[in-house]
Amino acid sequence: MKKTFLKKSIGSRLAALVAMGLFTGLSASADFVLFDQTFDSPFGPSQGFAYGYFGGDINYSAYSVVAGAGTNASSALELTNSAAALGNGYGYAAVVYQETAVTDNTNTSAAAYTLSFDARTSVANASGLEVRVIDANGGALDTAPNPPGYGNDRTLATTYTHYTLNLGDSTVFQANSGFNPTTPTYQILFQNNAGGGGNPPAWTVDIDNIQVTVAGTVPPPPPVTVYPPAKVPKGLNLYAGTEANSFYDRQQVVAVQTTGLGWVGRATVGNPVSYSFTVNSLPGNSSQGTYELILVPNLAYNNGPDWAASACVQTFLAGNSTNAVFRFTYKVNQPLGNTMLLGQAPYTNAPGSWDGVTTPYYESGALGSVTNTTLLGTWTVQFTSSSNVTLITPSGTSTNLIIPNYNVSYLAESSSFNIYLGEQPQEQAAINQSFNYGNFAVTGVLNPFSDNFLADTTLNMSIWTNGFATAPSGVFVSSGNQKLVTWSTPAVGFSLQDAGQLNGTWNDLTQGPNPTLYGLFGQAVSTNELPVGNSVFFRLLHRVATQIQVLLPGQTNAPNTVLGYVGTPTPISKSGQGLTTTTITVNACDITWHIVGGTSDSIKVTGSSDGGAYLPQTAVSLVNGTAIFSDPNGILFQTTGLQTVTAADQSNNAIAPATSAAVQVNN
Repeated sequence: MKKTFLKKSIGSRLAALVAMGLFTGLSASADFVLFDQTFDSPFGPSQGFAYGYFGGDINYSAYSVVAGAGTNASSALELTNSAAALGNGYGYAAVVYQETAVTDNTNTSAAAYTLSFDARTSVANASGLEVRVIDANGGALDTAPNPPGYGNDRTLATTYTHYTLNLGDSTVFQANSGFNPTTPTYQILFQNNAGGGGNPPAWTVDIDNIQVTVAGTVPPPPPVTVYPPAKVPKGLNLYAGTEANSFYDRQQVVAVQTTGLGWVGRATVGNPVSYSFTVNSLPGNSSQGTYELILVPNLAYNNGPDWAASACVQTFLAGNSTNAVFRFTYKVNQPLGNTMLLGQAPYTNAPGSWDGVTTPYYESGALGSVTNTTLLGTWTVQFTSSSNVTLITPSGTSTNLIIPNYNVSYLAESSSFNIYLGEQPQEQAAINQSFNYGNFAVTGVLNPFSDNFLADTTLNMSIWTNGFATAPSGVFVSSGNQKLVTWSTPAVGFSLQDAGQLNGTWNDLTQGPNPTLYGLFGQAVSTNELPVGNSVFFRLLHRVATQIQVLLPGQTNAPNTVLGYVGTPTPISKSGQGLTTTTITVNACDITWHIVGGTSDSIKVTGSSDGGAYLPQTAVSLVNGTAIFSDPNGILFQTTGLQTVTAADQSNNAIAPATSAAVQVNN
């Protein structure tokens, strides 16, 4: 077993970080996964959305990862579309998922590669799905013979259908413009063709479990390296863990309260409205990364509100321990754009220079800024009227700005008001750094609220929800008594352990959280997880799934036990069961009953000792090693007595089916 040692002083403790080279001895298989995406975990550095588009009868389309939309009620890619009630018979909307660091695809034959995915539509008459696979040079395979357009579409149903498409099958991919399967970039385009005079007013298309496999032998991946731990700042941490859109991807939290938060028509000199936040820690070596506050009237949650909203306010704060700049910007009447916010062409005329009548007039929304000698401390945006705004620094210096009266009404809250608190890295130096907040407060509004992140132990979900622009990363609250341990990718199926001695007992570290960083995996380790003594050793253990485990309500996975679980199945009252199915949980486990993540194997409930039971008809993919069959896709027992449930791994024949413990079914 190969071991790589790294010694690093951490406070009064000495840490030896051990990378366990457990990749050797992998067995060959008839085919292996080149890449897959279930949308249930944060995107890695080479994953994301390339672009989207729409046209024809479709007058609006947007795409995002939506929780609860997946095959097992987890997450999925969702296209949200709307169209004219009576169109001209042609409408289309598309989204492109991409992988930009594909390796091990050395086979030059397209027939060696297979694309699979699950998809559905919310309405039956929006059922056409064109599929295109594009390489790094623009060569493409397309199900449409004359792309883009109709012809040879996959037919979507209102429930999930699994599609398996061999890239060498010319009856499926009827157009080929020189596709090369060996390039490092794969783009998978999904185009919903839904034209016709009977267009629905609005509908969604969900895509889940995208996977490309290739025939051959799995090559050994490179060794994994563990890096020295770094202190996690106390408070709310937003790690800039992606490089999407050239450092402009953001991490953010969004206020749960969405009404009574606007200043227009409420702020006065006697009742100022203030939005303030405290920066508690500097973001590493970056002086260009921005702390951002975005105020958005009358737009439901959107992961890129500064672009999507017709009107909004956005502030940018950047700097370091000796200098900081706080900028105030806004826009009106510019949906799907941000050039007014930034004062870019054509919005270059001076703020306030319009006569309020002449059109068009491209007035800049970049009103001004204030400077301070440090980034640390509390920053405030204060309104003393609907149009008068003051920027206040931690040292108390300020600058006064004016929103022209003719633009104020566009910023007024009528249906909703969303508050976003977040960051954008802006430069390479900010990647994998934490942008840290200590406090936030909004006062003077109809529904004021505040949150002291320094006193929280987790993100207060009654106040905030997590949001992101392109890909989620690390957003969590820390007590300040944590170290972030990171290790290199790929490392699917690895778990972190520690010990007080190299030859001592190794303990699983499971408390997390586990932010996904650019090119790295990470885990926050708290002090109560560390062994007693002056030394701590970390190692990564590569777990391999060799068995599955079937659990019923009342049971919990328990690694390092004989049975692999604790608890007994909760008895079921047949009369009380009604038509509500019982949940079944299936875990992919190693030999010690640890749950093994990183696989998307398909799990099927294949039987029960109750011959009259209604079994789940839909297979469920593993997410982080677990598949959950919940109502209405659970089991409905029909016979009293002790009954069991059996499940099987449909993707790996080497893993034997497993049967649950017996549950008592009563009348």
